[in-house]
Amino acid sequence: MGRLFDPSDGFDEDACLSMYDSSYDFYKLVLNTFLDDARRAKEGMEDTYSAGDIENYRIIVHGLKGAGGSVGAKQLVDLATRSNALIKDGEWDSAVKLHKPLIDELERLIKVIPERILAQNE
Repeated sequence: MGRLFDPSDGFDEDACLSMYDSSYDFYKLVLNTFLDDARRAKEGMEDTYSAGDIENYRIIVHGLKGAGGSVGAKQLVDLATRSNALIKDGEWDSAVKLHKPLIDELERLIKVIPERILAQNE
């Protein structure tokens, strides 16, 4: 079985396969679960951001660290880790600058994951 992701996709596929006993079938299940979570997180982030609900926004961002790690989404984990730390430190004005990059990364992942899974199934 070939690799799911191109190096330019930004996934640590090897680390995930190591966690999932080299099972692409299991990795695909985790990726599909992540997609559902990513869609909800994106919506939740947009809603809480618009409402100025900093604490619930931080909770969603914090969850993205683990969810992103479970699929090897390195850029998402990095952005979410930085945003979460800034919010915890009371630096909302700085964290706000990461909102659009986080949303953009979620949208990219929501697009690329199904494309790669479908391509491998062909």
